[in-house]
Amino acid sequence: MVSILIIGHGNFATGALSATRLVAGAPENVYALDFPEGMSAEELKEAMQARLAAIETPEILVMADLAGGTPFRTAVELKMTMPEKQIRVVAGTSMPALMEAAFSSDSMDLAELTADVIQTGVEGFVDWDAQTTEEEEPEFEDGL
Repeated sequence: MVSILIIGHGNFATGALSATRLVAGAPENVYALDFPEGMSAEELKEAMQARLAAIETPEILVMADLAGGTPFRTAVELKMTMPEKQIRVVAGTSMPALMEAAFSSDSMDLAELTADVIQTGVEGFVDWDAQTTEEEEPEFEDGL
């Protein structure tokens, strides 16, 4: 099983985890770590290192909000200093990608899950106007 750590600016991580739980239930292997206003980069690094060390599975997919941001850079830095863990770091986390990660993490290894999550994130980004014409009636199934 691959564990998931969501990281991001402000309350992005806990908000994304909360939304996932609301829509699809509570995945057991998904964790969140926020980078709130007022927290220093060093405090974030200490908190993230402790969180990563506490995760019992050796494979961890870290899902950041923004490539190049402090949470992302911190995760990449820690990945290099924790050889006992197999860590992949991705950015651009969205609800489709997060839900795919949470509910496929017990059936794929880390490399497969990472590729699947990235593909789901790309496919989950939709331009409604490009998909329809004005004459078409929208067809929606029951929401999640």
